Amino acid sequence: MESPERISLIELGQRPVNPLVFWGVISAVLAVVVILIVRASGVSTGIHWLILVPVGAYLVIMGVFISYLSRLYRERNRLMAEKIKNEESKIDETKKLNLELEAYAKQLFDKDFELTLANKRLQNLEQAKSKFISVTTHQLRTPLSAIKWTFHMLLSGNLGTITEDQRNFMQKGYDGTQRIITIINDLLNVDYIEADKSDYNFLGVNLVDLIDSIIFEFTNQAESKKIKLTFVKPTTNLPQVTADPVKVSMVLENLIDNAMKYTPAGGRVTINLSDARINSARSALEVIVSDSGIGVPSAEKDKIFHRFYRGTNAIKAEPDGTGLGLFIAHDIVEKHGGEIWFESKEGEGTHFHFTLPVFRPEPAA
Repeated sequence: MESPERISLIELGQRPVNPLVFWGVISAVLAVVVILIVRASGVSTGIHWLILVPVGAYLVIMGVFISYLSRLYRERNRLMAEKIKNEESKIDETKKLNLELEAYAKQLFDKDFELTLANKRLQNLEQAKSKFISVTTHQLRTPLSAIKWTFHMLLSGNLGTITEDQRNFMQKGYDGTQRIITIINDLLNVDYIEADKSDYNFLGVNLVDLIDSIIFEFTNQAESKKIKLTFVKPTTNLPQVTADPVKVSMVLENLIDNAMKYTPAGGRVTINLSDARINSARSALEVIVSDSGIGVPSAEKDKIFHRFYRGTNAIKAEPDGTGLGLFIAHDIVEKHGGEIWFESKEGEGTHFHFTLPVFRPEPAA
């Protein structure tokens, strides 16, 4: 037979007590005490019951009320315990999510750092690529123009009579050279569009020498079309301008190339270099490229510097073209701190003007 479980007074005190039972015991004790007091006082039996009945009723009512309050408290405690448990569960879930978010944040930071480094490497490679394309294409254009002109002279019979087979081979060489020149021009355009002002290499540039070198590239084309190509040089020595020679060469090439393309045989293309603005508030030299070509229609003048825009009469005269040349020229001049504009009358020719600021060397430290 198993021995009964022994419970210490401390454990017994820690166990919950039913309030109704507790109040019943208290009521019985109080009733006994009241009876003893009444009897000891010598009160008659009738009065004895008159005292005991209200006291008993009071004790019963209080017991029921306390029992009801006890149930309310227990229910409240139960709900609070459930709520605390739910909140603790939510806190645990939140902690877990925070740990996961911290892990993800660390991964994102690491990835962001890797992407930043990769982007920096790509930017360096892009700058190297742009510099390579810019230098290489400009170095190739002059000899290719000479090769193209040589083929043209051979095909036109200026260097002697050639056979039909020789002509076919020469024509293939001429067409191939023209395609390479077109590709080089496209590379220059793409390289420019991707560049910003930080890619420019501003130097003190002798504009007379630069214009002379550019005009040389168009000499053969001018002779072929019987166009009078003239550079009106100033009679006085002019200061240098602040410019990126590669980018300004693109402006001159685009303007002179357009003038040559849209000027009919026997016409004229003139480049002027003016110092009229040298003593103004913004000291600058002005370049004017004039031609006796097809001009620009009045209704289209506002669009002439827009990207990919070509005039309707220009498309008829030269179907091939990207419409980027004047857009690029306009942007380059603005990034130099200069201005570009034009005057034109359809059928009579066009005058393109642009300015470049005079070079001011930095004072020695």
